[in-house]
Amino acid sequence: MLQNCVGLSRHCVLNKLSHAQWQMNYTQPIGPEFYQQKLNWILETLPPQDKLKYWLGYEFGELDIYGINFMGFQKHLPVPNAKIYQLPDKNLWSTLTVHNFGSTEHYVLYWPTIKYVTLVNNEQFGRRCLSWKNPDLKFDSDWATAGRTPPGIGFDFDIDATIYDCDKFLNQVRELYDYLGFDDFPQEYIQEYYARYIELHV
Repeated sequence: MLQNCVGLSRHCVLNKLSHAQWQMNYTQPIGPEFYQQKLNWILETLPPQDKLKYWLGYEFGELDIYGINFMGFQKHLPVPNAKIYQLPDKNLWSTLTVHNFGSTEHYVLYWPTIKYVTLVNNEQFGRRCLSWKNPDLKFDSDWATAGRTPPGIGFDFDIDATIYDCDKFLNQVRELYDYLGFDDFPQEYIQEYYARYIELHV
């Protein structure tokens, strides 16, 4: 979800190769039509309420944009989808989910300017919603401790303190944009996505 909020920026692509290529080739002035198109694609990743258990099938994923998933970065160099190497030429960022901080030692080989964002304080939200999206998973101690970025590295995004408060959530996303050096903040589009996302989690 946070990847999509970041992906709405003009400085970052969405994690779908065709959408990333669209942005890399975008030549019109950045304005409402640009952000609306990205929002439309993001909203397509939200399943109907009665299909939440198929959540992962709706999400964007690393396999499509990079050609490998997050487990494969320690095995493959270069990234199979060579077109993704055009991103730096366009001054664009992409995002990647990491479930174990130790694995990030491999990512610096791909992105020397990598920036870290850690989801912290996520137990209440995880216990409430995780099983809705994947009935085979349950929130346990690993979800609260595994993959944590060491203190002082990157940006800590507090889930439980913000996720059900729109203003607090938007303020924290704005702080994240500042950390990433993104000089746009398409608040109305992020807010619409947030509202649709939260509707599925109450």
